[in-house]
Amino acid sequence: MSQPHQIDYNHLPEPRANNGAAVKQSVGLSERDFLTLAKVPPLHKVLPPAVMMPESGLVDFSKELGLSYPATMPNLLAGNVKLAAGETCAADAHAGATVMLVLSGGGMLASADESVELRPGDISFLPGNQQIKINAGDSGLSYFYVDDSPLANYLGWQVATTERTVFTHFPAELLKEKLDEYEAAGIDASGVFLSHAGLPGEKLATPHLFAHLNRLMPGARNTIHAHAAPALTYVIHGGNNCFSLLGEPLVNGEIENPARVDWVDGQLSITPPNLWHGHFNNGDEPILSLVIQPAGLYYNDRTMNFLFADKQ
Repeated sequence: MSQPHQIDYNHLPEPRANNGAAVKQSVGLSERDFLTLAKVPPLHKVLPPAVMMPESGLVDFSKELGLSYPATMPNLLAGNVKLAAGETCAADAHAGATVMLVLSGGGMLASADESVELRPGDISFLPGNQQIKINAGDSGLSYFYVDDSPLANYLGWQVATTERTVFTHFPAELLKEKLDEYEAAGIDASGVFLSHAGLPGEKLATPHLFAHLNRLMPGARNTIHAHAAPALTYVIHGGNNCFSLLGEPLVNGEIENPARVDWVDGQLSITPPNLWHGHFNNGDEPILSLVIQPAGLYYNDRTMNFLFADKQ
């Protein structure tokens, strides 16, 4: 039987010169040194559970996260953009994709192949490096967005999207139709999971991003659960008594001494990975939010690890 390899660190031939640039890049660490570097605080010890979105600008926690580039959490960046009438900007070419929610005003989205009209409530997926233009109409345009530029910055990769990340548009009237359909079916805690035809199996917005227009009817709840991917939740309509509970540990299916975050229109909630949380609508009107997660890699790796408190 042949030997599977010829590796023997105790009996090596004469050393080579080993003075090239590639060798000089090498760094070896002891276990102690590596574990010291790896001991970073969890997100819920670094970031607040919620912030109000600015009228225009980023939610940037790069300082808190120790990053040299803008980031709301390690893999996602959230912001609001306000364009005056006739102004134009472009989707971030350094992001794999941007998820965009029109807040007010109107305008046009223009790719190399088509243009679509923008109205409040529209949601779009904008691939990076496709030079998609965002043009404000006569009344200006305001929109909320989340992109994954922090991931591209961290990896040091240049974006070259394929048909798995395509320009996709959800008109507000189509979303309303879906919400009405689910309400008629008696679904009180779901909303619309947003995907596109290029990802029929994954049911994701992009190979990296998950997007969910989440609605809770009065009295409904997203039961206490946890998952490996963090989440950013933009509150479109927070109602009059909707809130989230989050924390640890879990005792008899309930969070012990949870933090409570009351929902307010225009708020951005930050859900850390693997932290128990639930959303509750104790008011008398439906509430609506847009949830974005960097979940695609977790689903692909089979590590999303959804857990539900009532199943523990």
